Amino acid sequence: MTQPVLALKNLSKVFFSDDLETHALNDVSLQVYQQEYIAISGPSGSGKSTLLSLLGLLDTPTSGSYQLAGHEVSNISKTERARIRNNQIGFIFQSFNLISDLDVMENVELPLTYRKDLSKSQVKQMAADALAKVNMSHRTNHYPSQLSGGQQQRVAIARAIAGSPSLILADEPTGNLDSKNAHDVLALLDTLHHEGATICMVTHDPRSAERAQRKIEVLDGRIIADHKTHTAQPELADVVHS
Repeated sequence: MTQPVLALKNLSKVFFSDDLETHALNDVSLQVYQQEYIAISGPSGSGKSTLLSLLGLLDTPTSGSYQLAGHEVSNISKTERARIRNNQIGFIFQSFNLISDLDVMENVELPLTYRKDLSKSQVKQMAADALAKVNMSHRTNHYPSQLSGGQQQRVAIARAIAGSPSLILADEPTGNLDSKNAHDVLALLDTLHHEGATICMVTHDPRSAERAQRKIEVLDGRIIADHKTHTAQPELADVVHS
């Protein structure tokens, strides 16, 4: 079998405050392989958001091992974590996290500008290609306030995929959207997966989780289930142009 994109072994995260210890994750082991689409679900406080933060190198584990693309990343420096995040991980957030005083193109370009291996012309081309993929090329000069929620999330997805990351992490990507825009965003994730993206999505919505190949269920900081969904190969749907 090929090397996993990410491999967790006995990963734990404990938060300390005064005399209280909160065990957010307990002895979690998980492997995700290239081109897999994983849904992580569980009730509030189950540890799923903590797990996503560790996967995205936004936080460090208390103990255990995390290998990303074959490299140990559980105890690296903040500078190295930031570099790896920018080069290998694409983030999609529930609240979009677009910068209000940057236009669409500038928002997508921004993470790429921190990469020393890319020229200005490469940054512009990669951003333009990503916006074309999410059907937002016609909104490049617009600002986030001029876009619908669904359009903002598509721009956020373009920002996540522009650098061709090894891993896409989506945190409740449809949480702030109505049913139509949620459907369009999930269809877009289906398409990205079909084109070869590796995706880990945190969601509380069972219907969203069923779009993935694997469903990881988390409770009290532990993985209690890891199984194939009914839709091992998600049916692609057209993304509505708007």
